[in-house]
Amino acid sequence: MKTLFLAHRIPYPPNKGDKIRSYHLLVELARQGDVDLVTHVDDPRDLKHRQILADLCRRVEIYPLNPWIGRARALGALLTGAPLSVAYLTRTEVRRRVHALLASEGYDLVVGFSSQVAAYLPPDLRVPLLMDVVDVDSEKFATYAAGKGWFAGTVDRLEASRLARFERAVGERADGVVLTTTREVDLWNRRIGSGRAVAIGNGVVIPPRVPAQSVRESPLAVFVGAMDYPANVEAVEVAAREVWPLVRAARPEAVFRIVGRNPHPRVSVLSSLPGIEVTGEVADLRAHLEAAQVSLVPLRVARGVQNKVLEALAYGVPVVTSREVAESLRQEASEALFVGQSAEQWADRVLALFADATLRERSGAAARAYVTSHHDWRSFDRGFSETIAAIRREPRARARAATAGPVLGGAA
Repeated sequence: MKTLFLAHRIPYPPNKGDKIRSYHLLVELARQGDVDLVTHVDDPRDLKHRQILADLCRRVEIYPLNPWIGRARALGALLTGAPLSVAYLTRTEVRRRVHALLASEGYDLVVGFSSQVAAYLPPDLRVPLLMDVVDVDSEKFATYAAGKGWFAGTVDRLEASRLARFERAVGERADGVVLTTTREVDLWNRRIGSGRAVAIGNGVVIPPRVPAQSVRESPLAVFVGAMDYPANVEAVEVAAREVWPLVRAARPEAVFRIVGRNPHPRVSVLSSLPGIEVTGEVADLRAHLEAAQVSLVPLRVARGVQNKVLEALAYGVPVVTSREVAESLRQEASEALFVGQSAEQWADRVLALFADATLRERSGAAARAYVTSHHDWRSFDRGFSETIAAIRREPRARARAATAGPVLGGAA
């Protein structure tokens, strides 16, 4: 099988949620045959990993993203009707290159990772198309808008509406659409209403052994994630400024450690608060997860499966979190999740776990059992393998809706 893989961001190193998923998808595609990878890079440091990708792929083409050009294109999209996030990403040279490859290479399958890359596809695409859109981006912007005032939320509401139309066109053209959870599939079917959508959950590397909670003596809570992502920034601000003073009032020695690359200035400044540590990028997460008694994840905007939660569960760390995060996981995870919706509730749950090593141990064991059963990467590989086989066996008709070409192929 010969596959063209379009990814919105270079799938290596696998150090954040979307790149972890796209890398594992790339490995599975390479296992099935030749892969040509066309992708962007937004962090020049990632280019040093090009050879790792070259060892997996027949062809690797990486196009830098200049944020100033992206912002200018997004601003221009206000007048054109295109989604701003799609305009930010797309580049004319990449669209031309994708069209040229499709015309000359005789691909058996096109796989797009993240809905934005569909803008690079020609309106007359004749190759079976699988889109891993991960989650419903339009709903994310609708949630952002709902959390703001009417005027402040104007751009987010506009983006939510435009992205919903774009996602609908993606579904109409694709032979298969993949999302991370059944909740996202249900949301896609209700909000977008096009495409054959299936859920394939993320995996996580599960260490064979972890330290018992009884030997984790310090009251340490962690948050692990990319610290320039807006939802993560908001979550750690809530944790540090609203939850942690309540925890420290009862446990003055308690520490909340924020672990992740590219901390936003709003995150970096949190290290000046009592009991708050901001590490920035770390070479290995294990030391932090093996020391943690609790993972504190008060996300209010949570789309898809949160890798930060899966990683904590894999290391036997109970997770104090929001209803939005808990609903992205199966019911079997409930014994490892301590759900609240306010600073007071989150603080109470953290303190209860700090005080009870037996509860932490029982919850940690349930956490590891859950991810072992439901988030092993072998299940991910099997899900994509079966989905690809079904698409190749029964591709949809190549005729597309009349609007699909201009909406997708004309966005660059």
